[in-house]
Amino acid sequence: MEQICGKSIDWVRTGKNLEYLRRHNVKLIKKVCAYCRSREDSKTYCEGGKKCDTCTFDMDNHISRSELARTVVGWSDSQVANWEDARSVISIEDLFIYCQLCEITLEDILIFDK
Repeated sequence: MEQICGKSIDWVRTGKNLEYLRRHNVKLIKKVCAYCRSREDSKTYCEGGKKCDTCTFDMDNHISRSELARTVVGWSDSQVANWEDARSVISIEDLFIYCQLCEITLEDILIFDK
């Protein structure tokens, strides 16, 4: 019988993947943009509403750690930085929030050791 070996998560590469998602996942960017726009009286953000579905506004091509942290209750920009830089491990609950925001699966976020 073959011995079973579990997978090990590469937290450095997973952190880089989280950073990539923050910078490039359009669905995440639009959700954060819409939230920030709804909370601030600022012309920095788009008009929102139904226009978010077809929005092409690039928010300087990505959202900041601070903008992402403001969108999720309990997150801070230093916490997001620590996850992205692999200084701390993100919890499974927070990973599921990422999945929900980005509309992807957990397997799309986690990077396993080879």
